[in-house]
Amino acid sequence: MNEVEPSRSRPAATRRDFLRGVGVAGASAVGLGAITAAPPKAWAAPTPPGIVTDFGVLSTALTLHEAHLGSDGDGKPVFYGIQMGTPGVISVIDPISRELLRTIPLAGSSGGWGITQASDGLVYAGTYYEGRLYQYNPSTDEVVDLGTPAAGQTYLYGLRPGIDGRVYGGTYSGAHTFSYSPAEGARDFGPMFEGQFYAVDTAVDPERNILWAAIGSAGHLVRLDLTTGEKRDILPEQYRDAPSYPYDINLVSGRLFVKLSQKGTAFVLDPDTGDVIADGFTMTSRGTSPLAPDGESVYFTSSGQLWRYDLTTEAPAPALDASGQPIATGAGVGWGFINGVLYAAIGNYAGQALWYDPDAGTHESFTLPFPPQAIDIANVTAGPDGKVYSNLFINGNMASFDPATETVTTLGRLGQADGFGWHDGLLYAGVYPYGGVWVYDPSQPYSLGTNPRDLFRLQNDHGQNRPVAITGTPDTLYVGSTPDYGQWGGALTAYDFATESYTVRRNIVTDQAVVSLAVVGVTLWGGSSIAGGGGTTPKATEAKLFAVDLATGEKTAEYTPVREAGAIDSLIEGPDRRLWGLAGGTLFVFDPALRTVVRRKDLPGGSSHWQDELHVNPDGYVYVSSDGQLLRIDPRSFKVLVIRPSGTRRLDQDDVGNLWFSDGARLLRYASQATSAGHTGRRG
Repeated sequence: MNEVEPSRSRPAATRRDFLRGVGVAGASAVGLGAITAAPPKAWAAPTPPGIVTDFGVLSTALTLHEAHLGSDGDGKPVFYGIQMGTPGVISVIDPISRELLRTIPLAGSSGGWGITQASDGLVYAGTYYEGRLYQYNPSTDEVVDLGTPAAGQTYLYGLRPGIDGRVYGGTYSGAHTFSYSPAEGARDFGPMFEGQFYAVDTAVDPERNILWAAIGSAGHLVRLDLTTGEKRDILPEQYRDAPSYPYDINLVSGRLFVKLSQKGTAFVLDPDTGDVIADGFTMTSRGTSPLAPDGESVYFTSSGQLWRYDLTTEAPAPALDASGQPIATGAGVGWGFINGVLYAAIGNYAGQALWYDPDAGTHESFTLPFPPQAIDIANVTAGPDGKVYSNLFINGNMASFDPATETVTTLGRLGQADGFGWHDGLLYAGVYPYGGVWVYDPSQPYSLGTNPRDLFRLQNDHGQNRPVAITGTPDTLYVGSTPDYGQWGGALTAYDFATESYTVRRNIVTDQAVVSLAVVGVTLWGGSSIAGGGGTTPKATEAKLFAVDLATGEKTAEYTPVREAGAIDSLIEGPDRRLWGLAGGTLFVFDPALRTVVRRKDLPGGSSHWQDELHVNPDGYVYVSSDGQLLRIDPRSFKVLVIRPSGTRRLDQDDVGNLWFSDGARLLRYASQATSAGHTGRRG
């Protein structure tokens, strides 16, 4: 993600020895033993802004979050799939002919986590980032933006049909549930559990007027009597208040099927008492199928196989084909039956599908033509090979872009990379949601598992899910990370290149995440964020700057450079060899020798947290991305020029000083007057 100062001279063997992950911690200074920064260039009159080149949408991809097997306006069976995109879309596909019938844009959304069809035939999609509900009429092919059914909520989840054309759902960030019908409009039932953020799935018994809500990030399962308003947490005690929370729930034949958010742990509960009916199995699908026509079976996927839950024996087991063998398949994201045959849409990235005839034991895996969409870029990094590498939000596809030829190469999936760093020509990536650190050699063919390969993971043993800051020395990779959902306390991880071993120091700043890193001389500097994992309220009040002795690995000091700042989002070695940082929209300069802040400057706008960056450019200026702005700072006068007022995300800098960034799904380049000569490309 970010980089070494391009103005530095260094031997070829250590060229761009370390770049900190774009959008994470700002450009990192090169590590121990690197040549120190050259003094600032002689100052001249300010030069005018450079040239912005917009290279447009470089790649498209498929991300299918959820599907629903329903019917079109003529009663013909179709899959409705909600896809991530710019904007999000509903795709309608005939599972028999395997034809794409139509694609419906959901203007103003970026995708969604819920889709269902109501009893009156209308289709509903719940979207993000504005928490809007969309209604699609299959008979008229019209879509209506119904607005936000629960004020102040930004994500909608777990849409379920009721009676009389009513649908139900849950929300983030207040863990509300709601209903909507054309006759009544929207009804907000309020928070299901005070202090929690996620109502990530719902189930409903419309006959008894009971709703269940899966609550995260601390585990709760709330039963809401919609008639009386009574709420009861029916999650068994051993699962409550735990980081692994109910993630998918389905009410089938008087039983509540529950999958937890971690490790696929699953069980079946009595929906009124919470008593455990069955447990000891796992589930990888987005919940279960509806009740099968035989009245005895419920299907789901588990660890690459289709499974069946027998309602007569309360026992789960692999579904078998005609020869008695298990049926291999991916994770189901949408289920239904057509003439007694089970159909499943398989998630999330290739349009896979499955049909299975339980009576004959026959089955087929096939592909449905969900159309790839433009998806927002999650991360950008400029490599030492002159190419620019991008990673897509949630989808995780990697692509490379050669500026010389404007050629795009789609590499393959990796996962959402929240941190990037370079060492000896290799790209290191911190991958969400399991806190993985991967290494990729761009000079070799891309093959996930081999190149890139997984070095280590921080979620299960260390409670980390986002490695967001990556920097290091010639001997050691340093990774700063944020805690998992429902937890506090980030970590600083040190990976030894020679031994391929690593050590994790959690809570190096108590109850705070580690979101920025930079090496200056013999000291590793880190910046914290008071934020805990998703769904938590901060315990700390101010972000800290901390120092680690590279020789001993011990933390030696801790400072508060900006009072009341929630995060130190970016750190670099500045043009004056001091430590420069961003803290909640404030630029500060810290003198490592004096151990004090010598300058503070409030920047226009606000902060986009650990996605803000700083870069020292060959033209003598310091460039900043802050709250979507591209700013240029005179390092002597500290005068700020707004080059781009919005749409600047994941800023990185290549070896000659070009600044690369994303604006939604598009890749752009800013070249100052010092670097723009001789460049080609479409003008933005």
